[in-house]
Amino acid sequence: MVDAEKVREEGVKLLEDFSKKLENIPETDETHYVVDLKNVWRKDEKPKRCEGFKKKLSILAPRFEDGYVIAEKSD
Repeated sequence: MVDAEKVREEGVKLLEDFSKKLENIPETDETHYVVDLKNVWRKDEKPKRCEGFKKKLSILAPRFEDGYVIAEKSD
């Protein structure tokens, strides 16, 4: 059987210990990242026009009128 009082006491102790460790961390407005943030899927360069894109899109789209995709409104 779990002793609720013991669990509560250990939880309070854990939070107090954690709070004490946080006191040693200096305040800063800077943001630090663990890893470099960069796009790994494509090269960072100016986008290129894809010939035939509108034609391919018109084939795949539910409806395509006057250069625009016509689709149902989503809720």
